[in-house]
Amino acid sequence: MTFAEKLLLLRKSAALSQEELAEKLNVSRQAVSRWEKDGSYPDMEMIPAIANYFHISIDELFGYHDDREEKIKAVLDRAKNILSKQGFKMYQGSLTEDVLRCVEMLRAASEEFPNEPKILLKLAQALHMWGWNEYGARAYPTESCGMIEYDTDYNAQNTYWQEAVHVYERLLKFNPPAEEREIAISQIMQLYCRIGEYE
Repeated sequence: MTFAEKLLLLRKSAALSQEELAEKLNVSRQAVSRWEKDGSYPDMEMIPAIANYFHISIDELFGYHDDREEKIKAVLDRAKNILSKQGFKMYQGSLTEDVLRCVEMLRAASEEFPNEPKILLKLAQALHMWGWNEYGARAYPTESCGMIEYDTDYNAQNTYWQEAVHVYERLLKFNPPAEEREIAISQIMQLYCRIGEYE
């Protein structure tokens, strides 16, 4: 399959007009039309943007076979295996170093597949867990009504939670599928409250 054929197939699969795709890529409709008619290729700096927009590798964009989905599945399966063995223990010092190695693996995967929602979600969840392990969370009862309030000054220093918030926000900018979106919103709201980002 040629680049032109692949681009046309991707655009139609995403239910986009040439105008809509052009707007997303910040190019003219005529440029998209030329690319699809095999009249020209995009500039080199545009190639990664096109591949990332459609969540595929550059090799796949040019019609080469790639095991992208298999790589993603292998990373997610390994992460799920590591994290599910730990359970979601919410106290300091409760997890093994396997979780930290899982965080590193998912960070590397998020660089290789920067727009893959499942990788980003799993990375944010692993960071969330490791943040509990390294810092715990502080809260105290209020004097007036006995409700619990978070020690946001302390909790905001949790670098893993700060990174998790950043990853959740990045994921949500890509408008992920509904399931990943709902999980990300639910979990980022908890972190926002713990670190005092109420706005």
